Amino acid sequence: MNEKLKAFAAATNNELYDADYNGGGWMIEAVETRETIGNFVEASNGYAECTREKFGEIAGFQFVAFSKVQVRKGDQRRQLSVIDFGDLRVALNCDLTDYT
Repeated sequence: MNEKLKAFAAATNNELYDADYNGGGWMIEAVETRETIGNFVEASNGYAECTREKFGEIAGFQFVAFSKVQVRKGDQRRQLSVIDFGDLRVALNCDLTDYT
């Protein structure tokens, strides 16, 4: 996984993940998940507010991005992307299409 994160970091200019920061760390809010990209797309149909999903690839890893989601009414609106590293996905508080 370390090599995958390094490739991702290089492709995003270490703005989202930096392998040299505290032994490797996310520079933004990030949550590891076992949910698939498809699971996130399906769940977005039930969100209070959600822009259309955008699919892409960074450093050979597939992702889905939403420029604005609000999971439940009253929740903060935010960007959301989910990148697939194979055995693990990471949900990020950003729009990865900004890095493609």
